Amino acid sequence: MNVLFVCLGNICRSPMAEGILKQIYKQRSLTGNVESVGLMDWNADKAADYRAVAIARENGLDITAHRARQIRKEDFHRFDVILAMDGHNMRLLEKMAPPESQHKIRLLRGTGDIKDPYQGSEKDFREAFKLIKQCIETIVEK
Repeated sequence: MNVLFVCLGNICRSPMAEGILKQIYKQRSLTGNVESVGLMDWNADKAADYRAVAIARENGLDITAHRARQIRKEDFHRFDVILAMDGHNMRLLEKMAPPESQHKIRLLRGTGDIKDPYQGSEKDFREAFKLIKQCIETIVEK
């Protein structure tokens, strides 16, 4: 399954999610393309936030090669599932997506938001990572 994770800037939540799911795909010999993007272009071609990189590393993931990019129209056709980190991201995605791709857009957490840790502390990044991992594991088990 081809999965796209989406957050606002593509330097915190979505790169962590991408790294987590890529690791699960590798461990379970699953196939598919896993990527992440941002809704805004503020961080285009920037690395993941240093705190996201550190938390990922503590959990056995290397996301240092990540470079942020903005979502493109073709992404709505390339991916089977598009997972937004929060309701605001989801609403923006729904406005951008063509009608035939609306069904692909979902909240990663199901009914709740994964708070953006960017303005927060290392603790906020740890909590975001833990929640993202739990959500992804739940989805993979289904």
